[in-house]
Amino acid sequence: MSHILDTLADKPAFSVPFPVTHSILAPEALLAEVLPLYDLDEQVSCLFLTRGVNDTYLVQSGTTKYILRVYRAGWRSLSDVLYEIDVVRYLDQKGIAVSMPVSQRDGGFVSTLQAPEGPRQAVLFTYAPGVELDRHDARDSYLHGRVIGAMHNAASGFTSVRQRTPLDLSLLADQSLQTIQPLYTGSATDWAYLEELVERLRARIRQLAGQGLDWGACHGDSHMLNEHMDEDGTITLFDFDCCAPGWRAYDLAVVRWCEGFYNWDPGDTLWQSFLKGYTEVRPLAEVDLASIPAFVALREVWHTALVASLQPSSGARGFERMMQRTMRLLREWEVKL
Repeated sequence: MSHILDTLADKPAFSVPFPVTHSILAPEALLAEVLPLYDLDEQVSCLFLTRGVNDTYLVQSGTTKYILRVYRAGWRSLSDVLYEIDVVRYLDQKGIAVSMPVSQRDGGFVSTLQAPEGPRQAVLFTYAPGVELDRHDARDSYLHGRVIGAMHNAASGFTSVRQRTPLDLSLLADQSLQTIQPLYTGSATDWAYLEELVERLRARIRQLAGQGLDWGACHGDSHMLNEHMDEDGTITLFDFDCCAPGWRAYDLAVVRWCEGFYNWDPGDTLWQSFLKGYTEVRPLAEVDLASIPAFVALREVWHTALVASLQPSSGARGFERMMQRTMRLLREWEVKL
């Protein structure tokens, strides 16, 4: 059946269905075909919540809420998703409150759906109870530090047979520049600066890594928006989509980047509160602390590359302005390296 108007019938044939970069899977279809794989109550609803890197749906079975994540095509391999599931289940066994993958009736966790743009994985997670922490509140920053420290402690013994690309310099530096360059429209001088800065960051991190930077399983996106706190004060971690082996200082740098890099933390009050909470739970070596400013800058480079990678489905509008801001902030931040 043709998907073009009759008035175009005399034109050359087009692909059917026409290729897309990112589809939104119908909640009704997920309700009919995917959710019956789980042992849920009969009264189940599915509501599309938001499109981000991945697509998020709110599933309700009776009074129980769940989150169904449908991963973007080409974003994660099956091995990547299974690694994430291994991390979350391990942390749960170690007593860390996390949003847990829900097993299907056959014991599996992942469905692979054939979307128009290609295969996409879907995983159902338990809903993290409570509300978001206040990312601008010093007390909540302190609590955030404690839970990230506890997570790092718990993950110290984690191993997995699954392959997962580490949060190393190849990913954060090399691949990021390769992703940004095709969309970059600024001056050659600014691009040369970015390349030179990344080389300085690479040298700095290699130097400190040689002195023994802490390495292990990381959350990868450890900001406060990926936590909920319930009425009893229990903080539940969720969204381990970016988890991978990496330098633990990078997880801390994500926290620093969220506030300090964008000049939203006058006097570093929130950062110091976070560090106080973290170090009460887990020691932080001087070498790890010294590496955080460099990792903050690399986080910004990686995040810029992430935005660039989403351009086929979100559009390129605004990217040039974002690059200008990124260049300005990186120059301001470099004095702290």
